[in-house]
Amino acid sequence: MDLMRVLRNKNVVVTELVNKAEDLRKQWESKFAGGISSAEKNAIFFEDFLWHVFSYEKLPCLTNEEAMSAFNSQSKKICYVFYQHSKRVFMLSATESLKAEDFDDEDDVYVVDQDFEWTYVHTHEEYCGPYFYSLKAR
Repeated sequence: MDLMRVLRNKNVVVTELVNKAEDLRKQWESKFAGGISSAEKNAIFFEDFLWHVFSYEKLPCLTNEEAMSAFNSQSKKICYVFYQHSKRVFMLSATESLKAEDFDDEDDVYVVDQDFEWTYVHTHEEYCGPYFYSLKAR
Protein backbone atom coordinates (compact mmCIF):
# COMPACT_ATOMS: atom_id res chain seq x y z
CA MET A 1 0.00 0.00 0.00
CA ASP A 2 1.19 3.51 -0.72
CA LEU A 3 2.98 5.10 2.24
CA MET A 4 0.93 8.29 2.10
CA ARG A 5 -2.31 6.32 2.18
CA VAL A 6 -1.03 4.30 5.15
CA LEU A 7 -0.14 7.49 7.02
CA ARG A 8 -3.40 9.24 6.21
CA ASN A 9 -5.29 6.16 7.43
CA LYS A 10 -3.47 6.67 10.75
CA ASN A 11 -4.63 10.32 10.82
CA VAL A 12 -1.15 11.65 10.13
CA VAL A 13 -1.41 14.93 8.23
CA VAL A 14 0.66 14.62 5.05
CA THR A 15 1.72 17.68 3.10
CA GLU A 16 3.81 17.30 -0.03
CA LEU A 17 6.55 19.92 -0.31
CA VAL A 18 7.66 21.03 -3.76
CA ASN A 19 11.30 21.70 -4.66
CA LYS A 20 12.60 20.90 -1.17
CA ALA A 21 14.42 17.58 -1.68
CA GLU A 22 17.87 19.05 -2.29
CA ASP A 23 17.50 21.49 0.60
CA LEU A 24 16.57 18.69 3.00
CA ARG A 25 19.42 16.48 1.81
CA LYS A 26 21.89 19.32 2.35
CA GLN A 27 20.48 20.10 5.78
CA TRP A 28 20.61 16.40 6.68
CA GLU A 29 24.25 16.24 5.56
CA SER A 30 25.16 19.40 7.46
CA LYS A 31 23.54 18.31 10.72
CA PHE A 32 24.42 14.63 10.75
CA ALA A 33 27.54 14.30 8.59
CA GLY A 34 29.06 17.75 8.91
CA GLY A 35 32.00 16.44 10.92
CA ILE A 36 33.00 13.92 8.28
CA SER A 37 35.68 15.04 5.83
CA SER A 38 35.15 15.17 2.09
CA ALA A 39 37.80 12.46 1.66
CA GLU A 40 35.95 10.16 4.07
CA LYS A 41 32.66 10.87 2.32
CA ASN A 42 34.21 9.98 -1.04
CA ALA A 43 35.65 6.76 0.40
CA ILE A 44 32.22 5.60 1.60
CA PHE A 45 30.32 6.67 -1.53
CA PHE A 46 28.30 9.18 0.46
CA GLU A 47 26.99 10.82 -2.69
CA ASP A 48 25.31 7.52 -3.64
CA PHE A 49 23.63 7.01 -0.26
CA LEU A 50 23.65 9.37 2.70
CA TRP A 51 23.05 6.41 4.99
CA HIS A 52 26.54 5.11 4.23
CA VAL A 53 27.66 7.19 7.22
CA PHE A 54 25.94 4.50 9.28
CA SER A 55 26.74 1.36 7.28
CA TYR A 56 30.43 2.35 7.13
CA GLU A 57 30.29 3.13 10.86
CA LYS A 58 31.31 6.77 10.57
CA LEU A 59 28.59 7.67 13.07
CA PRO A 60 27.45 5.60 16.04
CA CYS A 61 23.83 4.62 15.56
CA LEU A 62 21.23 2.09 16.51
CA THR A 63 20.37 -0.59 13.98
CA ASN A 64 17.66 -3.12 13.25
CA GLU A 65 15.12 -3.63 16.06
CA GLU A 66 16.92 -1.19 18.35
CA ALA A 67 16.60 1.52 15.68
CA MET A 68 12.92 0.77 15.19
CA SER A 69 12.27 0.81 18.92
CA ALA A 70 14.13 4.11 19.35
CA PHE A 71 12.14 5.68 16.53
CA ASN A 72 8.86 4.35 17.90
CA SER A 73 9.56 5.76 21.37
CA GLN A 74 10.76 9.12 20.03
CA SER A 75 8.52 12.10 20.64
CA LYS A 76 7.34 13.21 17.21
CA LYS A 77 5.45 16.39 16.37
CA ILE A 78 6.49 17.40 12.88
CA CYS A 79 8.69 15.25 10.68
CA TYR A 80 10.06 15.45 7.18
CA VAL A 81 10.27 12.45 4.89
CA PHE A 82 12.52 12.39 1.84
CA TYR A 83 14.09 9.79 -0.40
CA GLN A 84 17.60 9.24 -1.68
CA HIS A 85 16.70 9.04 -5.35
CA SER A 86 13.47 10.97 -5.59
CA LYS A 87 12.34 14.57 -5.42
CA ARG A 88 9.33 13.61 -3.29
CA VAL A 89 9.32 15.30 0.10
CA PHE A 90 6.61 15.27 2.73
CA MET A 91 6.01 17.14 5.91
CA LEU A 92 4.12 15.08 8.46
CA SER A 93 2.20 16.47 11.40
CA ALA A 94 -0.09 14.85 13.95
CA THR A 95 2.54 12.10 14.01
CA GLU A 96 1.73 10.49 17.36
CA SER A 97 0.78 7.23 15.62
CA LEU A 98 3.83 7.20 13.30
CA LYS A 99 5.82 3.96 13.64
CA ALA A 100 8.99 2.55 12.08
CA GLU A 101 6.94 -0.27 10.58
CA ASP A 102 5.12 2.28 8.43
CA PHE A 103 8.31 2.57 6.36
CA ASP A 104 9.01 -1.15 5.93
CA ASP A 105 8.02 -1.12 2.25
CA GLU A 106 10.02 2.02 1.45
CA ASP A 107 13.52 2.10 -0.04
CA ASP A 108 16.14 4.63 1.00
CA VAL A 109 13.72 6.80 2.93
CA TYR A 110 14.87 9.33 5.51
CA VAL A 111 12.69 10.56 8.35
CA VAL A 112 13.90 13.51 10.38
CA ASP A 113 12.35 15.68 13.05
CA GLN A 114 11.71 19.32 12.26
CA ASP A 115 14.82 20.44 14.20
CA PHE A 116 17.11 17.78 12.69
CA GLU A 117 17.92 16.37 16.12
CA TRP A 118 17.37 12.74 15.07
CA THR A 119 16.89 10.68 11.95
CA TYR A 120 15.50 7.29 11.04
CA VAL A 121 16.54 5.64 7.78
CA HIS A 122 15.07 2.60 6.07
CA THR A 123 17.35 1.38 3.27
CA HIS A 124 16.83 -0.79 0.21
CA GLU A 125 19.29 -3.36 1.59
CA GLU A 126 17.98 -6.15 3.80
CA TYR A 127 21.29 -6.35 5.65
CA CYS A 128 21.74 -2.58 6.13
CA GLY A 129 19.58 -0.85 8.65
CA PRO A 130 17.22 0.42 9.48
CA TYR A 131 19.21 3.06 11.33
CA PHE A 132 18.36 5.53 14.04
CA TYR A 133 20.71 8.34 14.99
CA SER A 134 20.25 11.13 17.50
CA LEU A 135 22.50 14.12 18.06
CA LYS A 136 21.63 13.92 21.75
CA ALA A 137 23.17 10.43 21.99
CA ARG A 138 26.62 11.60 20.87
